[in-house]
Amino acid sequence: MTTTSPPTDLLERIRKSGLVSIADLQPFLLKASQEPRDILHQLVNQGLLTEFQSERLAAGKYKGFLLGSYKILGRLGQGGMGQVYLAEHDAMRRFVALKVLPASVTENDVAKERFLREARAAAALDHPNIVRVFDLNREGKVLYLVMEYVEGTSLQNLVEKGGRLPVGAAVDYVRQIAEGLQHAHETGLVH
Repeated sequence: MTTTSPPTDLLERIRKSGLVSIADLQPFLLKASQEPRDILHQLVNQGLLTEFQSERLAAGKYKGFLLGSYKILGRLGQGGMGQVYLAEHDAMRRFVALKVLPASVTENDVAKERFLREARAAAALDHPNIVRVFDLNREGKVLYLVMEYVEGTSLQNLVEKGGRLPVGAAVDYVRQIAEGLQHAHETGLVH
């Protein structure tokens, strides 16, 4: 009985993931005696993998990194209807946020219809203080929204890390939120 060495197993997972080309993996195939964590570290340092991808590959995962034309780069958070990921469009090299409804939930007609309603309602909004929805896609049993990616941190994280906001900044944030909510109200959306 032959066994696969851990580095070879890792390199096979990376190859199956579709994240790194065979040409970019070739130098690592020649150094198969390296520790898996060292290989992953080098791939991250070379910009071939993200930390998120590296952690998932180290945990034995190789599926779920590609969704339609998008490469999943990292997890941004979780919404009421699914996970939200940072992704990059393969051809356009454009960063987006993908809100993914898991395949297990898409089999629930009520949850699927709620997700579709949310997508339609969000797509009807066009305001600088509201994240834009670009598209709604299906890949197999997985439904996902393609949304504008806004770089930065959440208000919650800002307060948790920095404490109480200066009054002027807090007022400005509340004004921006109110303007976005006003726009949603004017289009008939109840949030």
